Amino acid sequence: MKRKLLLVGDYNRNDFIYVAKLIAKDVEFYFIEFLNSKELKNNDCLQYGKVIYWKDYKSAYDLLEKLKPEKVLFYFIESFNHVALNVACKVNQITTYHLEHGLRFSLAYYELANNSVSVEKQNVSFIIRLNNIANSIDKFKNRQFYKNTILKSPKKERLFLEKYFNIRSCNSIFHTFKVIKNNLRLPDQYISFSPIIFNYHKELEELADNYPVNFIGIPQFDDFIKWKHLKNTGSNILFIDQPLHEQPIYGWSKEGKIDFLQSLSHCVTSLGRKLFIKPHPLNDISIYDSVKENSMVELVYSEWDKIVIDINIVLGFSSTLLLPFMAMDHICCFTWEQHPVMIDEPYSQFLLNSNACNAVFNFDKLKLNIQNRNQWHTLQKGNKDQFIKNYMHKFDGKSSDRLKNILLSEVF
Repeated sequence: MKRKLLLVGDYNRNDFIYVAKLIAKDVEFYFIEFLNSKELKNNDCLQYGKVIYWKDYKSAYDLLEKLKPEKVLFYFIESFNHVALNVACKVNQITTYHLEHGLRFSLAYYELANNSVSVEKQNVSFIIRLNNIANSIDKFKNRQFYKNTILKSPKKERLFLEKYFNIRSCNSIFHTFKVIKNNLRLPDQYISFSPIIFNYHKELEELADNYPVNFIGIPQFDDFIKWKHLKNTGSNILFIDQPLHEQPIYGWSKEGKIDFLQSLSHCVTSLGRKLFIKPHPLNDISIYDSVKENSMVELVYSEWDKIVIDINIVLGFSSTLLLPFMAMDHICCFTWEQHPVMIDEPYSQFLLNSNACNAVFNFDKLKLNIQNRNQWHTLQKGNKDQFIKNYMHKFDGKSSDRLKNILLSEVF
């Protein structure tokens, strides 16, 4: 009989279910993040496991008793139900992991980006989306999940859960983490891309230098290794988008983003280059309607075998997906740093510190940089090896093997 593993995260996103795809043959996978089936938007996860919902369990202890997972993997431990489940795992001596899901900046950046956003908008978990769910019975069951977990917890854990609820109910994640310094909110181990990415967690959660962590690189980009030393490429451009107006940050609006995309497509295509646009999973796809009819503009999602050999410049605001491209010999990378509301330092300063990419602040500068691509590429190429070491740990196509070995070790 296969052992059971529970993954806590947005299983509608294919990048979040990569780990399930990797080891589903070896374990029985379960997914949880949402209140009920109305939130299942992408059935890909069903190829690798079964989806369960918070509403179907009276408490975190009830969930663990019925499911009996041997390990629990979190992408976030922030929402009330996340925290309740993590505490119940500790009481039941079930190993918990925090899986890195994307690029992490410095803590100061996140506090700056979120200082004008309401508490509700800062909570990235399913509890935000609860407001859009009409089923009042399921809402009631969800509220009871945390309360029942409190009631069933030993005294130390019960006091912690009560304190977490009282503070988090009226404060941001960042303030809550500053006030509550307790290992009951933390996973047993972290699985992170690299030390520089993990520094965010160390700073935010004031982790001891010896707190258990495994550095593995970025598993979902293992296939990109075949293009690391690519020669004889095309001269077209890939733009990797971010959901800036959807979040929203730095004053971006839907209308402003549409204007930006139109100006970007004009800038690139006026030079005779084709523009590939990779939307973020959270992007509002309607923002591309005004540019996708241009024959020199193409929306792309995962057609990398066609795209990577046809480009030599990548542009983005800031994105985890930028990392494998910055590591490739043939790619010159720029980050766009002009925003409706300007800030003290570039949005992508964390990446710019690597000197494996350069900032642009307007379209005139972008056009010049495209025309002088070879000079910029020469400057960046000399920094790529150190960039890989600092930001990706390793770029060797074996990150998935490292992840698999960790998750299938010992207990399995």
